Amino acid sequence: MILSRRHVLGAGLMLASLPRTAFAARPRTPAEWLAQWLIAFNDPGAAVYPDFVRRNIPNLVPYLDEDLGMREASGGLVLLRSEQTAPREITAWTRDRNWDRFSKVVLSIGDDAIDDLSFAAAPEPPDFVIRRMSEAQTLRALARKLRGEADAGRFSGSVLIAKEDRILLREGYGAQDAGNRWPVNPTVRFCLGSAGKMFTAVGVLQLVQTGRLGLTDTIAMHLPDYPDTPLARSVTIRQLLTHTGGTGDFFGADYNAHASELHAPSDFVRLFGRRDPLFPPGSRWGYSNFGFILLGAILEQASGQNWDAYLDRNVFRAAGMTATSAVASAAETAVPLDGAARTGLKPLPYYAGLPAGGGYSTIDDLHRFATALRQNALLDPAHGRMLTTAVVAAGSARWSLGLRVATRNGEICYGHGGSAPGVNADFAVYPRSGYTVIILCNRGYPHALNVAEFIGARLPIA
Repeated sequence: MILSRRHVLGAGLMLASLPRTAFAARPRTPAEWLAQWLIAFNDPGAAVYPDFVRRNIPNLVPYLDEDLGMREASGGLVLLRSEQTAPREITAWTRDRNWDRFSKVVLSIGDDAIDDLSFAAAPEPPDFVIRRMSEAQTLRALARKLRGEADAGRFSGSVLIAKEDRILLREGYGAQDAGNRWPVNPTVRFCLGSAGKMFTAVGVLQLVQTGRLGLTDTIAMHLPDYPDTPLARSVTIRQLLTHTGGTGDFFGADYNAHASELHAPSDFVRLFGRRDPLFPPGSRWGYSNFGFILLGAILEQASGQNWDAYLDRNVFRAAGMTATSAVASAAETAVPLDGAARTGLKPLPYYAGLPAGGGYSTIDDLHRFATALRQNALLDPAHGRMLTTAVVAAGSARWSLGLRVATRNGEICYGHGGSAPGVNADFAVYPRSGYTVIILCNRGYPHALNVAEFIGARLPIA
C-alpha cells in the first residue's frame, strides 16, 4: 500500500566504478558532490553513509533507513555516466553490482549541501543482453543466488515459481524477525503492500460483471455522501481502475496528522474528499492510492458489505485462499524490517490493510489466486481479460483495469508489486509461457523486485 518516496527501477551488471578514496575538500561543483555521494553510498562501513547524509543531505534523514536497505540490496552502485542537467543539478546513470538493474540518480545542489536526491528508472543500454536459460538452469542459478543473498543477510522472504499448476520452487529464506529467531518458511504470511490492490480490482470487476456497477459510472453516482466536487462528478470507475482519474495519493502531512483516525474508506473520504483532480480525468496515467480507497468505498456501497468482508467471501474463499486477510495475525506473520543487516535492522509495526493494499498473504495463497484467475473462477473470461489486458500507457509499462502489464526481457507479464518500509512484494504471471512468479519479502524495496526480475529475465519463453 505505502510506496517509498524514492524508487530505483531498472536492471544492471558491473561495468565501471568511481575510485574509492577518502573524502576530499568540501565539494564545489555538482560533479564533485556526485563523486562524494557515490563514495559514501558504496562504502561498506556502518557509519559512513549515515554521517554523510546527516552532514550533507539533511532533508533525506527520514529516508536514511530506506537508503541503507536499498544499498544493501544493490551491493552498491556502479557509475556508467553522468551529465549536468541544470545549473545546480547532476544526473547519473548507474547499475547495481548484485542485480540486473539500471538506475538514474538526480542530485539537486544547494548553497552548501545537497538539497534533494531522487532515484528513477533507467532503461537498459542497447547492448545489454540477458541470455534466457532452460527451466532447470534458471532454477539452479536462482537457488545459488538466493542462498548467497540470504547467507549475507541481504534477503529474507519466500519465493514460489510455478508453471500453471506445477510448482517448480517453493522456499523460504532468512528470518521473520530482526533477531533471527524465527526462520522464514513457505507458509509465513507477509504484508503485500500495494499488491493487495489486485483483490480490490477483482471485487469491483465482479460487481461490474453482475451489473451492479458500470465502468462509466462516476464516483458521485455511487457515493451520495461524497462532497459535490468536479472530481466526484467526472471521475469514472474505469479511470479509478486504470489510475487515470487524477485522484492522487493520500500520504503526506494530512495523513500523518490524522493516521490514527483513518480506518475505513469513509474516513479517507471525509478527510480528502474535497480535493480537485491533479489533471483532467482520463488525460494521462498517474498512480493513485486514493483512487483505490474510493473503489473500496464504491464496492461497499454497491455490495452492502464492508470491503474486507466482501473480498474475504467473494475473492479469498472463492479462490481457496485460507491465509489471506486485511490484518496481520499473531503467529507466522513476518515482521516488517527497515534498514540493513549491516547497520541494524529495525522492526516496524504491522500495517493495516486497506482497499489500496497492505493486507497479508502467503506464496501458496497467491498461487491459488493466479490459478483462480486462469481458470475463470473469480471472473468470467470477458472480465478476466479486462483485468489482465493493457489499455493505457503507464511510464515504462502499461496498465489494465487493475494490474500492471510489463515486459521482462521481452516477455509480457501481468501482476502487481507492493512496497513500503520493511515490505516488498512482486506477483507476476507470464501468460504465454504459463509461469507464475511470486516473491514476498519483509525487507523494503527493491529486495523482492530484484529477485522477480532475475527470474523473469531468464526463464524460457516457451
